[in-house]
Amino acid sequence: MHLSLHLTNSCNLNCKYCFVKLGPERMTKEVAQAAVKFAVENSQSTHTSGLLFYGGEPLLERQLIHDTVAHTQNIKKETGHNFYYKMTTNGLLLDEDFLKFAKEINLTIGFSHDGPAQDDCRLLPNGKGIAHILEKKIPLLLSYQPYAIGMSVLDPSVVHKGADIAAFLYKKGFRYITLNINYSGEWTMEHLAVLEQEYKKLADMYIKWTKAESKFYLSPIDIKIVSHLKGDRYIPDRRQMARNQLSVAPDGKLYSASRFVGIPQLAIGDVFTGVDTTMQEFLSKKGADLHEACKNCALVDRCNYSYDSLAWDGESVYTHIPPIQCAHEQLLTPIADMVAEKLYKERNALFIHKHYNENYPIVSLVEDRSILS
Repeated sequence: MHLSLHLTNSCNLNCKYCFVKLGPERMTKEVAQAAVKFAVENSQSTHTSGLLFYGGEPLLERQLIHDTVAHTQNIKKETGHNFYYKMTTNGLLLDEDFLKFAKEINLTIGFSHDGPAQDDCRLLPNGKGIAHILEKKIPLLLSYQPYAIGMSVLDPSVVHKGADIAAFLYKKGFRYITLNINYSGEWTMEHLAVLEQEYKKLADMYIKWTKAESKFYLSPIDIKIVSHLKGDRYIPDRRQMARNQLSVAPDGKLYSASRFVGIPQLAIGDVFTGVDTTMQEFLSKKGADLHEACKNCALVDRCNYSYDSLAWDGESVYTHIPPIQCAHEQLLTPIADMVAEKLYKERNALFIHKHYNENYPIVSLVEDRSILS
């Protein structure tokens, strides 16, 4: 069992698209340890648990991170149960001391940065930007973590900067880059037309980098290529992944997804008493019910939302897919397919190795470490 621990609802930034309901709630040491116990007890077949430190801003609870990791290491000594760690941070509090700690325990960092759109969307509570501060932290981060993830969000207000955001992160040295859409933004047809052009630029960059034999992961294109290669296994695999990666609210309640945290009616138990299997099955079945608009869609087996379109209207759970999600999938998929078709037809060795060799992640890691050493 893998858990996302929402350590706090507080944050030192005021990002315009954040979905977390900011507040003073924070996780106690008792809740964190109960969450670890829950993860171990529900991971008997694998004897491995993953912990993602999340927020708000998790580095506001730095001591809790240290205490929780120390607790897991004691468990490992006593039982042999393994743990791996991840963290998503806005980077403002990131320093060398924490990076040394992260290196010691092999904690992977997801660094939230919107590149040239950073000061458009990610601001201090007083409205000031922080791009100039984070610019200095990127080299330090990558010197300790060459595989750190550059994580960005594309809001309609900065959609024209989409390709530039990815190019910025790549130029700075990130090789794992995610570009996520702010689906709650006020998207228009004009925004979508610009987004299509930005994705086409992104496609050209993907082909260029691949031909240059650069190893990288670029969402959203790579995830769409994977959806094609997995075929009818894609949706079931994603659904199973969601069941094995629960979110823990600061008060210990369990949720099937981070976006549900803070909505008590969508809780599926807590770390003290375990999963409410009746509620979990209800939400799982509800989420698997295809929205009417999806039933005849050619992308239904590749869409990231056809299998999980739950929403809460204040009274009941219902299935709903915002039009922007549907439009985005239909816009992105053929662009990603064009990239894959071109590189495959050219028999590009790196592309084929990356997507058709199941041992690629391991082989790539060994190669990189030999170069770095």
